[in-house]
Amino acid sequence: MHFQIPGSELLAAVNLVERAVASNDTLPALTGIHCAAENGKLTLTANNLQIAIKTSAPCTVFEPGEQIVSGRLFAELVRKLPNDNVIVEYKNNQMAISAGTMEFLLNTIPADEFPEFAQCGEKVLSLTDYELDRLIRNSSFAASNDEHQPIFSGVLLEVVDKDSFNFIATDSNRLAYVEGESGVALVENREFIIPKANLAELNRCLPMTEEVVDVFYGDNQLAFNFAGTVFVTRLIDGKFPNYRAVMYQEQETSFVVNRKHFIDALERATLFSRAERVPVIIEVTDGVLQIGTTSRLGRAQEQYNVEQEGKNERAAYSPKFILDMLKTMAGELVEFKFEGSRQALIKPKDSDGHLYILMPIRI
Repeated sequence: MHFQIPGSELLAAVNLVERAVASNDTLPALTGIHCAAENGKLTLTANNLQIAIKTSAPCTVFEPGEQIVSGRLFAELVRKLPNDNVIVEYKNNQMAISAGTMEFLLNTIPADEFPEFAQCGEKVLSLTDYELDRLIRNSSFAASNDEHQPIFSGVLLEVVDKDSFNFIATDSNRLAYVEGESGVALVENREFIIPKANLAELNRCLPMTEEVVDVFYGDNQLAFNFAGTVFVTRLIDGKFPNYRAVMYQEQETSFVVNRKHFIDALERATLFSRAERVPVIIEVTDGVLQIGTTSRLGRAQEQYNVEQEGKNERAAYSPKFILDMLKTMAGELVEFKFEGSRQALIKPKDSDGHLYILMPIRI
């Protein structure tokens, strides 16, 4: 193997695949980056068995070939090279990397145990990177961080039909539901549960240039293809909870408030509740919203005039959980619907495509 590649191209490719390098594994190949040079391009691949990433960059190939090197070392070295052409050559059982007057020799890793890249052949969905980013951000925050409950640590991609697909996440105390606004589905009545952590890594890889992302399924995995990169994630086995059973939208009381004012008030309240994680009290009385909390540090209370419908009501919630929703949603006005001990519903005033269900805290 012998090729030359601009340093910027190599760096961009390495930064992508490094996310799939295993940090500590009994299989040395999983801690490596597989490099393959042929037909005028360099293809880098990493696979930690949770996610796999493959990406390509143009290069000048003098002699085709493939080798595996330590992923972390290779990535750190590439980041510290000058912005110049980089020449890579395999010689004497080592990979020689040179730029300008510098040369480094990296030991290679046997390729026998490097896993084959997933072949996902069934096209499921096609959408832009902006739309995928919106769906991930507006749903994944509600998934659990407890991996002992795998279903709750995943995000459900629900394809209803060719015109309807949704992302849903829940940790059993709250639920986020967001509908796809653009994109085309190629299947119907399908469900895929994607690990929350893997979606976070996928989101960091998206180019955010209105690039089309094609989604394929195969062998209990999903592959996201975009801009010369393929990101593969394993799926979580099991049945997602019947979330529609808790999508209750007939609460007796509702109010409409400015989203930014609501965020600011809740953030001020959390200054008093952070140490003890005490709830915030949401109370609406005759068109006046009161937001308050009391802890050993003191007491906070604010009032706002709001549009109220229904009877006067009072309930307690986690301020962090409310803020998680408010900071991802779009729109100037938010509608808050609640009814004593029943679940609350938060949504943009003029849209039913992004809903948030939140259980109250007993006080």
